[in-house]
Amino acid sequence: MAEGEAPTGLVTGPGEEKTEAEVDAGFEFAFNNKAFSDRVLRIEVVGTTRKRHRYKAKDNDGEGIDSSCVVMGTPVLRVKTIHVSSVILTARSSFFFKLFSNGAKKSGQRQSKIRIADSEENAFMELLRFMYNGKLRPATESSLLVDILMAADKFDVVSCIKLCTQRLIGQPMTLECAVRCLDLPCSISMAADLSEAAKKFLSERYEKFLLTKFQDELMTIPLTGIVAILSRNHPGVASEESVYDFVLRWAHLQYPNSEERHKILSSSLLPLVTLGRIMTIAILTDQSSCVINYSIKHEHCRGLFPSRSIRSPPFYCAGHGFFLSALAKTEPFNFFGLLIKKLEGNDPLRGTIDYEMEVTARRSSEFASISRRTTTTDIRQAFGCRIPWSEISADDSPFFVDDNLHLRVRIKITPQP
Repeated sequence: MAEGEAPTGLVTGPGEEKTEAEVDAGFEFAFNNKAFSDRVLRIEVVGTTRKRHRYKAKDNDGEGIDSSCVVMGTPVLRVKTIHVSSVILTARSSFFFKLFSNGAKKSGQRQSKIRIADSEENAFMELLRFMYNGKLRPATESSLLVDILMAADKFDVVSCIKLCTQRLIGQPMTLECAVRCLDLPCSISMAADLSEAAKKFLSERYEKFLLTKFQDELMTIPLTGIVAILSRNHPGVASEESVYDFVLRWAHLQYPNSEERHKILSSSLLPLVTLGRIMTIAILTDQSSCVINYSIKHEHCRGLFPSRSIRSPPFYCAGHGFFLSALAKTEPFNFFGLLIKKLEGNDPLRGTIDYEMEVTARRSSEFASISRRTTTTDIRQAFGCRIPWSEISADDSPFFVDDNLHLRVRIKITPQP
């Protein structure tokens, strides 16, 4: 075989289905066989702390070849030395073509070095074998297939990428596999198909994701999985407030840092929750005083009667989380309430709160105060204002401009010494 010429053929193993991507290269006998090798590949296995980025694979003279691969983690845990054929590996991989071409510049150069994370080790060894025999083991688990797919992408083994994606699409999906398929780089061929299969699996598995039996499992699923579930399933649930509470619980568990949690909630999760779309928030801050602007459509306000409520996305002031609740009540009289409440699970805040609520008036389109108060009790109870329901429900209600209730809330918190 001429150097650079890709091996051809079909699967010849008994009982195996032939596919376009899977071939029998017929060189398995040469794998790690010194007699049929012209190079030594030094594989340094490092710790599992990983990050996908560009790195340089070096020959033993220190010259580097760029490749997108995992290199984070120290120290070197172990070293493997494999005898390889440069002809076979360069026929399958442009990465190895560059690596060995670089080494060939030096007279007598026979050893090249790469580094991989220990979590990639099994997949990389399977990839090396694939480059010799053109096949993957028929019973390869989906989680290992994803690992091999990622390794094939990093080392640019196109035929293995194609075979892995065909296998993954053709076999039953697992939770671990689905979550990982959502994070595949778009550079991988058929990544979109794998992502769609993963989303379908998650939406079907967690069709009723608010059930108690799913809660512990769902709390371990990363952001991409939760987004996939919410984007397909939540319109059919009975209570949008339950979805809102679920999102907050998940975010508090996954993102203990309040600033990071706020960004995730605002950018990725709350836009998927109907409550977040009904009541929009314009300004968020986490200072000792803050100003928050809300907007609620007239039709959503009317839909609250006689005993419903909607919540805003959270906001933070003096390190404590709050949300605005708009509600309708019939006792002691029919009224529309605007209440500020603390987020569930927050520690009680002892101190003084000065707050003011303002709305725009139809006639002037300027903000006018409707409630201004100071509270000095332990801040566990909600605080806010009430408006007679007749003033909210009327077609000519003075509280709505362009069919929206525009509310501005000013809060200043002075903690107790």
